[in-house]
Parts: sequence; structure tokens; C-alpha cells
Amino acid sequence: MNEPIIEVQHLISGYDERVVLDDISFDVVPGEIMVVLGTSGCGKTTLLKHLIGLLQPFSGSITLLGHDLLRLSEAESIKLMRHIGVLFQNGALLNSITVAENVAIPLEQHTNLTTGLIRDLVYLKLELVGLKSAAPLLPSELSGGMRKRAALARAIALDPKILFADEPAAGLDPVTAASLDQLLLKLRDLLGMTLVVVTHEVGSIKRIADRVLFLHEGKALFFGKLSDALKSHLEPVRNFFNP
Repeated sequence: MNEPIIEVQHLISGYDERVVLDDISFDVVPGEIMVVLGTSGCGKTTLLKHLIGLLQPFSGSITLLGHDLLRLSEAESIKLMRHIGVLFQNGALLNSITVAENVAIPLEQHTNLTTGLIRDLVYLKLELVGLKSAAPLLPSELSGGMRKRAALARAIALDPKILFADEPAAGLDPVTAASLDQLLLKLRDLLGMTLVVVTHEVGSIKRIADRVLFLHEGKALFFGKLSDALKSHLEPVRNFFNP
């Protein structure tokens, strides 16, 4: 078994005095797709915000790429985040600039590459997600599925070791969602990435997950292989997969 690329131990967190995540522990190994799932309001997005350094927990530890995320200086944290990509639920594209300019943002901010090299890399990433012809378009000119792919191209612009994705299939029709799932699998294999995906879409979970973390009422009710989750006798897990 590979050493974990992410390790969370006894994480307790919330807002003000309200506990949202209560004693959460899990790990993610290199190259796998780990899906965080559960019903609405169970703490999935809160957990994701901790993993990308947007929230500080009440207690516990988060180790990311061998670094204690909660003990890093601001400069060390910025350097570490260079190795992480994030695909936000709504894409978070800037509507006033083109698709190509959106994808170029991480490269312009975090590298010293020439304008020409950045342009070439942008077109390479767009080609990987099947959007090379959309480079000069504005995000408002794209369909929902195309916007997700453009946001994905930006998320992988720096060849991250870990890609975090928040509800990637949300708002997409079943065919487009399945196509996006296949793209995530392809990019995982092609780029050697590790993925942590937050979703409640059962179809997507069955297509992409290696292991799953099932959150229920702030607790980690189940953590293990997807195949074991599908056979679980735990009522919330069984009801989730077989409503």
C-alpha cells in the first residue's frame, strides 16, 4: 500500500460553537479517486474547505503531501497549494475574460514562463478537455458542460498532484455528467493525479470512486471501498445507494 498523500486524523470542526464534523479520520493514497458523499448538510463541503486550507478546525490534524497543513506559514501554504487543483461547483470562471485567459491565470500567477509558453500550455490543457476551439469564447457563450470542462482545464493548468472537485456533475444532464466522469478518469490516468471528489450523485460515484467516505450527521459513518459500501448494511448508506 502506498503512503497516504492525504491523511486526516480526529478532525473536529464547525462554525462558532456548532460542531459540523465530529472526529473525522481517513486517508487518501496516490492515484486513487476518493469520493466524499452523504446527504445534503452532512458536512461534505466543509470538509473540502479544510483540505484546501480555507477553514481552520477546532482540533485534529491534516497532512497533505507530507506537510502538516495546520502548522504551515502563509508562504509555505502558498507553495504547497501550487501542487493542488480545485474544481469549484459553479466553475468560478471570470465572465469578463475568455476561456483561454481564464485557464492562463494560474500559469501567470505561479510561474515565470514566457507569454508564448503559457499560450501553448493553455491550448494543451484545453485540448485535453476537448475545448481547444472554445479558447476565444467567453464563459457566458459556453454550455454548462463546457463551462465545467473549461474550469477543469484551469484546475489542471499547473499539473497538480491532487485535484479536489466539488460537485463536478451538479446541474448537468445525465449524458454530460457521464462524459465528465470519463474525462476525470482519463485525466487521472494520463496525469497521474489523485482525486478527492465531493458529490451526492449516485451515478457518478459508481463510475469513478475507488473508495468512499460517507458522512452522516457529522460523523464518518463509513470509509472504505466502493464495492463494500454498495453492500453495506448500515441503513443510511444502504438508503443512499438504494433510495
